[in-house]
Amino acid sequence: MVAMHEVPSPTTRRREGRWLGGVCAGLAARWDVPVAGVRAAFVLATAVLGLGVLVYVAAWLILPGDADQGGQRAIVLLAQACGALVGLTALAGAGAAATLFGFGWVVVALAGAVLAGALAGWARLGPAWALLPLGALVLPSVALAVGGLRIEPSTASRVLAPRRVADLPRQPLRSGLGMLTVDLRRTELPARGTIPLRIEAGVRRTLIALPHDRCVHVTLTRSEMPPMLRVGAALSRGLGEYGRLQAPQAMLFGGRGLPPIGEDGPVLAVDFRSAGGTLVVRDYPDGVDPSLQPDWPGYPISLEVRPDTAGVPRAAAKRLVREWHARRKAQERAKRRIDRLLGGPCTKT
Repeated sequence: MVAMHEVPSPTTRRREGRWLGGVCAGLAARWDVPVAGVRAAFVLATAVLGLGVLVYVAAWLILPGDADQGGQRAIVLLAQACGALVGLTALAGAGAAATLFGFGWVVVALAGAVLAGALAGWARLGPAWALLPLGALVLPSVALAVGGLRIEPSTASRVLAPRRVADLPRQPLRSGLGMLTVDLRRTELPARGTIPLRIEAGVRRTLIALPHDRCVHVTLTRSEMPPMLRVGAALSRGLGEYGRLQAPQAMLFGGRGLPPIGEDGPVLAVDFRSAGGTLVVRDYPDGVDPSLQPDWPGYPISLEVRPDTAGVPRAAAKRLVREWHARRKAQERAKRRIDRLLGGPCTKT
């Protein structure tokens, strides 16, 4: 005698016992769990960036009513798959962001709750559906945790201007979504020796301001972007210039490397790693605010060549040449100034 297997009924929105659209009642009936628990889960999910409301509305649009006895159509199944993919992606992003900002313990607690719920509903959900959210939550977080990069959970810019080197906060110095400025212009620096400076920056610029009247040699060790962020950078290339993660870039002016034997001057040993921000290290006069003029005194200037006036009427050609002469003089003045200041106090003249 052939055993008959009961075909599970499709998930529908229930009219009986519903409060709003019948989504919670339908899911509770499908999973054979109390409807109060499903409603509590939606309320808790709403506290996380409003995800509960978004999921509820999506389910209300996707799930057919219980009056529809024709079963779920292919378009409904496709919509459910897309919704599940978006939900898993959001869960993975939330877990990765929490780990990156130093809240890995929240991911561990949430993963434990998901695992407990999966074990409780294993028979009803099936092992694949039970483990999918757990994997989406944990795997990106583990990859970021292995990379060791952590960003401060702050959007404010941070300025450090210690009076002495010993007054620097505990290293590594960290920044979040704001800029980090380490102003050493008025710091009592030693006559020689090495000053270690470890920085774990966020996605914005990090600026180290050095005194303009004293030579400070700089060595730079730049760590590569963690593997998970490199994947994100590769996937974000289509977002345009301002939506793209970039590998850490460093601009180092003047005093590069160790000082010659017998020459005084401390060595600032910078160990820099970042989630994509740039690093600028250079000297600044006391009257310049590095946060407002990070590219002081400017970058090397290429002088504009004389315009080609072939075929141009005589009057127009004279005007073009006259305007070029005015621009050229201004460019030459700026070039002399920048060339004089760009090398910094370590440059031998």
